[in-house]
Amino acid sequence: MNIFIHFLISFKFISLVPSVTETFYLLGAQDSLLAISHYCNYPEETREKARVGDLLNPDYEKILKIKPDFVIITLPMQKQVSRNLEKIGIPCITFNPESLEEILNMIDSLAGLTGQTKRGKIVTDSLKNLLSEVRPLNKRPSAYIELSENPLYTPGGPSFITEVFSFAGASNIFSDKEQPYFVPVQEEIIKRNPDFIFLIYPGANRKKVEKRFGWKSVNAIKRNRIYTLDPDLYTRPGPRIFGAIVKLNRLLQTSF
Repeated sequence: MNIFIHFLISFKFISLVPSVTETFYLLGAQDSLLAISHYCNYPEETREKARVGDLLNPDYEKILKIKPDFVIITLPMQKQVSRNLEKIGIPCITFNPESLEEILNMIDSLAGLTGQTKRGKIVTDSLKNLLSEVRPLNKRPSAYIELSENPLYTPGGPSFITEVFSFAGASNIFSDKEQPYFVPVQEEIIKRNPDFIFLIYPGANRKKVEKRFGWKSVNAIKRNRIYTLDPDLYTRPGPRIFGAIVKLNRLLQTSF
C-alpha cells in the first residue's frame, strides 16, 4: 500500500487548463506541476512556472523535453490537442466539469492523483460551506449572460455558468436551450426581456450595449442593471467559482 501511494505522488504533470492549475495550488500540489499554459495566471505564484504555449496550440517539442507523466486538458475544446499529444506518445487526463458537483469531483480526482486526499476533503468541504452564505431573494430575476460581443455568445441550460447564476439567485433567460453555449439572436434577447445583463469578457463596455438597436426597451437597460464580471472568475469551472457565487448573490441582493 505504501509503495502504491509513493507511486501516485511521484506523478508529474503539465496543466493546459487554468482552472486545473488553480486547483493544484489550492491543494498544495504545485510542486508536481512541471509547466502550465500561458493562460494559467492564478494564483500569482504561477508566474514562476515554465510555460508551454496557449490552450489550443501548445509547444509540443517543449512538452516532449519536459517529459511529464500526464498532460491535463479539457474537452471538447482541446480535442485536437489530445490527438496531437497521443501521436507523440504523451498521455492525457481530461476534465470538462459543467456543474458544481463535477467541479468538486475534479478537485477530488486531482487530490487523489497528487497524494493530497486529506487536503482535498478539507477544500471541498470548505467550498460547499461557502454556499451557505448565499441568501434567497424575494423575487428571482432573469439574466442575459454575454460571454462574447462579436459574435454574441451565451450559455444555455447545460452550462455550469447557468448553474452558477441559479445558485446565486438569478435565472438565465436561455436556460431552456439544450446547447451548453450558442450564438443567440438579438431579437430573442429583447423578447425575453432580462432584468439583468451580465457581460463576462475582456473589454466589455456597458455603454455599447445600451446603444444596441432595439435594446432600449429591455428591463435591464431601462433600470440600469448592466454589469461587467471578471471572466477569469466566472468562466473557469474551478474552485474560485464558489466564492464568485457568493459575490454575485450579494450583487443581486443590493440591485434588485
